[in-house]
Amino acid sequence: MRKIINTSADFSHHSWFEGRARLIDLPVHTDERGNLLPIDFDDLPFRPRRVFTVTNVPAGAIRGEHGHRTGQQLLICLQGKIELVLRTGPEEVNTALIPTGPGLLLGSGVWCRQTYVASDSVLLVMASEKYDPASYVNNWN
Repeated sequence: MRKIINTSADFSHHSWFEGRARLIDLPVHTDERGNLLPIDFDDLPFRPRRVFTVTNVPAGAIRGEHGHRTGQQLLICLQGKIELVLRTGPEEVNTALIPTGPGLLLGSGVWCRQTYVASDSVLLVMASEKYDPASYVNNWN
């Protein structure tokens, strides 16, 4: 039996799967000139080896649908809204990322599917490892 936890409406601190997936606060500074999101790599639990963005995704499109055997990733929504399904074994968590909300730290073995709610959504990903398709876990079971 799958245990489903829905956190889409609550962006407070959460941690799942024994800490392998957790929301982390991001220090967004806002004033009349806009928003500034500084990211100090020394404050991250890993040193990024790769950074990429996902853009121009049609509203309702699904991306991700994999996990990684090793390594960590930090997912940050820069624009729009991105709904997430996280899974390990029998547990499933539903949450979302928004620009003023937390980022999501994903550890190894956590399967993640992203649904891009708005067509202008932008996802920033920082990864602890270089791209290696052999490290992907495509089946969440």
